[in-house]
Amino acid sequence: MKIQKLLPCLILILLLTACSKDDDCTQMDWVDTYVGTVDCDGTVEDVTIIITASGSDAVIIESETVTVTTTYEAITIDGCELNLSDSALGFSADIEAELNGNQLSISESFSGGGFDSECKYTATRQ
Repeated sequence: MKIQKLLPCLILILLLTACSKDDDCTQMDWVDTYVGTVDCDGTVEDVTIIITASGSDAVIIESETVTVTTTYEAITIDGCELNLSDSALGFSADIEAELNGNQLSISESFSGGGFDSECKYTATRQ
């Protein structure tokens, strides 16, 4: 009889732990400095990525290589991912990023005006 009384409590505990958001990221999980490499159309360079908070749910990403520094305006995060797509005047850009613990992955693609480029960043939190 005791097992029948405990069973609903055990099921509730299992459901609560199964539904936890341990892998869900907040804005502050993103904020930090990351170091790694970027591969743009076959050219690989070292990169430093600095992510800062903007507002309550967005981040600003700045990447710096020996040759180029790029800063993106505030991008709203969605848990451990962020996505941004935009197009204007015949040009388009897509940016996707994922944070997995201390590992940051970013994929960028740009096209338009006879120009196509794709960059993949892989970096680790410092």
